[in-house]
Amino acid sequence: MQSHPDRFDFRSNTYAWGVVAMLCAGGMISMLDRQVLILLVEPIKTSLAISDTQISLLQGFAVAIFYGLLAVPLGRLADSGNRRNIIAAGAFFFALSTIAGGFTLSFGALFATRLCVGIGEATLTPAGSSLIGDYFPPHKVGRAMGLFVGSSFAGSGLALVAIGAIIAWLSAHPAAQFPLIGRPQDWQIVFIVAGLPGILFSFAILALREPPRSSGLALAGVEAGQGTAPIADVIAFISTHSRLLIPVFLGLPILAAGQFGLNVWTPTFFIRTFGWTPAQIGPIFGVMVGVLSTLGVISGGWLADRMIGHGRIDANLQVSMAAALIAAPFILVFPLVGSPILALVLLAPVLFFGAMPFGAGPAAIPVLAPNRMRAQLMAVYLLFGNLFGAGLGPWMVAAFTDGVLHDPLAIRFSIAIVGTGVILTGAAIVGLGARAMRIQKSGQAIP
Repeated sequence: MQSHPDRFDFRSNTYAWGVVAMLCAGGMISMLDRQVLILLVEPIKTSLAISDTQISLLQGFAVAIFYGLLAVPLGRLADSGNRRNIIAAGAFFFALSTIAGGFTLSFGALFATRLCVGIGEATLTPAGSSLIGDYFPPHKVGRAMGLFVGSSFAGSGLALVAIGAIIAWLSAHPAAQFPLIGRPQDWQIVFIVAGLPGILFSFAILALREPPRSSGLALAGVEAGQGTAPIADVIAFISTHSRLLIPVFLGLPILAAGQFGLNVWTPTFFIRTFGWTPAQIGPIFGVMVGVLSTLGVISGGWLADRMIGHGRIDANLQVSMAAALIAAPFILVFPLVGSPILALVLLAPVLFFGAMPFGAGPAAIPVLAPNRMRAQLMAVYLLFGNLFGAGLGPWMVAAFTDGVLHDPLAIRFSIAIVGTGVILTGAAIVGLGARAMRIQKSGQAIP
């Protein structure tokens, strides 16, 4: 390929898909840093003398708060700055923060490092989505975005497999004694190892070229010519169409809260209830999440596209609601059975159908929004998705265990009760949005 930037083919099919592969690798690595705590609940609780509720804050809220709050400003920055460099800086920061977590000796210090992980991870999705929009023609963006979003679920699974393998290796090879710091605990070593791939990725992403910006399908002189919509216009649009958008910004994040809570606490459920070790449940649960949830999110987007093609304007929300309703009875039952194998069998449809809304649901935003404010509306969705989903989801299960049941071994009842209630609540709110979309399409006034 010729080196002169004006003569480089940024829309080369091979190069563009190579960019997607690189972004997907970044997404999976970021999930390794985010999920590192899931299999380490018991050793961290013992080491730092903390509760399930405090663990839940480390698992969800600490990472989610800055990830969500910074999504909007970083989305606007990605509209004007060098997106490759933004991703590289963010990756280096979240990787370094994860490594720093391995040197902490208190809840407060570990919480601070998790906050920093969220800051770094907040760069990847807005900037990566923007890059995909400029590397692909409009009719290929959907497929590329589907892979990019799906990589987070695959990354969740691979992270659990990798962390389980690291834990198993460390149990057979005790850490050495180091000058000044002594012998580190196994969970601290896992944090350090988990952060290393992000350092490598931050340098590798710099090999990509920053593409010129394109206007996509924007109408000349209407949306493309007016640039990014002012924040005031975005707020006015949300206010005007609140009956359509609030179910998207609230209902889908509540569904995410249910799924995040399940994913975070399910390994601990197997450890406490059936006596499994992290090295046993990690690879099994990791493969299930990586395969079933990835297939679920892709299937959700595909099914919604098919239904929209047949005239169902509310398909994104209908698919999300239906998938949640199918998952709900399995969420109620799987933690309560007496066999770990049966629990895994019943968990499978939870992971598949529970992930479908994340492929179908967010795609409602481009259907509803003007072109020049889609990125900002997606950032608003990420804000609520992280604060409600990743933040509150794990906390609600832990708070119910600590505050209502008062028994860590009762985690199975917390998962069943809280998980089912949250999923049904989210499904009801999303259903209201689907109804509003149908009424608006028919030309009736929305009551």
